[in-house]
Amino acid sequence: MKKKELVNTDLEIKKEVGENIKHIRRSLRTFSSAEKVSKKLGISRVAYTQIENGKNHVNAVTLWKLATLFGCEVKEFFPSTPEGFELSPKDLEAIKKVDEKVVDWAERLFKKVTK
Repeated sequence: MKKKELVNTDLEIKKEVGENIKHIRRSLRTFSSAEKVSKKLGISRVAYTQIENGKNHVNAVTLWKLATLFGCEVKEFFPSTPEGFELSPKDLEAIKKVDEKVVDWAERLFKKVTK
């Protein structure tokens, strides 16, 4: 896994999180516009729509505020983790090149590393 592949995955996840936020917002009659939500969050409409469009990072506090505002769980914003996903030793080496501290975390998170 190359650093470029990690970046592409990051962008895909950010986009899906934004799409999920937008979908949940649109399903609620109370928050039909991005402007109403942005005012409740205390951020600009532009910043909020960039989150929905996957162009801005969204931090944990903002996700918690959105979940509270929408009456949902934070996990509803995230894509599901594929079943059977495992990291190979090659994947761990690639992760180590990007950030050595993450390897231990990744091994614990995925519990099993394929040989």
